[in-house]
Amino acid sequence: MNFFQHQERARRRTLLLALYFLLALAAVVAAVNLACWLAWQWWPLPGAAAGGWFAGDAFWWVTLGTLGLLLAGSLRKAWQLRHGGESLAAMLGAREIASHSGDPAERRLRNVVEEMSLAAGTIMPRTYVLPGETGINAFVAGPTPSRAVLVVTEGALAQLDRDELQGVVAHEFSHILNGDVRINLRLMAALAGILTVGKLGEFLLHMSPTSDRRRNGGLLILAGLVLMAIGYAGLFFGRLIKAAISRQRERLADASAVQFTRQPAGLAGALIKIRNGNGSHLRSVHAEDLSHMGFAETLAFRLRRLLATHPTLDQRLHALGAHWAARARVRARTDSSPSPAPVPSERIGRLDDDNLGYARTLVDTLPAGLYQALHAQEGAECVLYALALGDVRPPPALRRGRRAALVDQVSALGTRLRLPLLDLALATLRQAPPERRPVILKQLRTLTARRRDQDLLCWALTAIAERHLGAPRRALPRPDIHRLAAVANDIQVVFSALAWAGDSARGTALSGFQRATHGLLPAGRLLLAPERCTPNRLDSAITRLARLTPLLKAPLIDAAADLVLADGQVQVAEAELLRALCTLLDSPMPPLFPSKG
Repeated sequence: MNFFQHQERARRRTLLLALYFLLALAAVVAAVNLACWLAWQWWPLPGAAAGGWFAGDAFWWVTLGTLGLLLAGSLRKAWQLRHGGESLAAMLGAREIASHSGDPAERRLRNVVEEMSLAAGTIMPRTYVLPGETGINAFVAGPTPSRAVLVVTEGALAQLDRDELQGVVAHEFSHILNGDVRINLRLMAALAGILTVGKLGEFLLHMSPTSDRRRNGGLLILAGLVLMAIGYAGLFFGRLIKAAISRQRERLADASAVQFTRQPAGLAGALIKIRNGNGSHLRSVHAEDLSHMGFAETLAFRLRRLLATHPTLDQRLHALGAHWAARARVRARTDSSPSPAPVPSERIGRLDDDNLGYARTLVDTLPAGLYQALHAQEGAECVLYALALGDVRPPPALRRGRRAALVDQVSALGTRLRLPLLDLALATLRQAPPERRPVILKQLRTLTARRRDQDLLCWALTAIAERHLGAPRRALPRPDIHRLAAVANDIQVVFSALAWAGDSARGTALSGFQRATHGLLPAGRLLLAPERCTPNRLDSAITRLARLTPLLKAPLIDAAADLVLADGQVQVAEAELLRALCTLLDSPMPPLFPSKG
């Protein structure tokens, strides 16, 4: 299953969640009406309908009131999480790891996440640590892969070695690449509504001692107990929904993590430490809310077979290799199982050993001063501006002191590392204060104002920066375009720009365009002249292409990659345009291409 099939499956899971949510709402409403009917049997209301509870107005008022309460609970939680993963991290009290952190464990985590991000071709997620949690756990959340956050418990940082930490991070990255991060937040909001009735019952119980009248106090206690019982029924249904959606994707995430890292021992070691050590349970009052998101179980409960959001630890270990469960029982973790043979697959949304090796080599070979500067806000800004300027002489502000040295270092590295350097710079700048990020983008636009409308490379770099540093989109593009023919003009613009991008494209642009668009465009669509592939037209075209369904994005990006590889080499200009296309379509593109043939 490739990246786009995973995205389509995530979209179907969202529809499944909506169906389950409606069924759970109906069940809770029915339970409330049943409780009211029983109460009506003992204390009939004056003037009650002769036909019974279900024939009177009271039934409809109770039904509408209950639905209103449930939906209000969901909307309240959705409002709390309106900023995505950052909102969830703030709600939990998680602390963001600074790009220049001096703590060795935090630096190790950031290095692992950096490597994984560079290998996946996506921006590094904002990374947080959950203080006070001694269990080993982690989770990711966010509206899109480019807006995801990664939260790791303090216990995971303290107890896991680098390989084990890499296994956990790879597991979480698979959730990002498989489209799970968005549904995590939707599931939290939906289940918050189902649990609202139980919360109301708790409120009534706490109110009852303040009642002056004994009879009314007793009624409040009784009503509170009944509503809490219904709330537990809602919790049961919520657990069923989580189990139905979560368990299979956790198995997939484990398998993907092994495929990414080619090191089953790392993931197995982390699972064994959870099994034989302090576990993975969270002390947070939000542990129930997070139960479907964690790397492992966030709390203990009964009816594990029916309601578990994760396979058992022994099942997960056995899936990594039959001997791992036995090793866990005897606490033997010294030998590594053989790495599986490499499996050829599409690169979009995938990690593999080549890309991870490339990321490690890249980090190791960057000049130490430049690498350190990329983890400080001022240095990351300077690198971003230097990348945007390219061969253009920098303004006076960038030709003085330490900034001049950074500009020279970036220039000396040439064009090959522009995209990885951009990724590292943006990862740091995403941690800048919210009021600073618009200033950075304004300065970037000022520097590139004269070039952006004529230079596609400058446009590509600016577009990527604006996507990651700009204000979060209020509404994500709806995948409401179901035919490639509906976006034929937009495909023509994008593929024409790609065809002209290579240094040697003049002789191959037409043939490359025709081969790549065969089957995508109606017959008769011709290669557009370079002057008709302006950045403004590309902006408009990509905005519409972002509305394609995931399974239609797949052949589009496949064909774009084939066009870039048509001459057997990848020019920097081609890679940057393709990367901008993939970023704006929320489809992470790794830095390396598979060899043809």
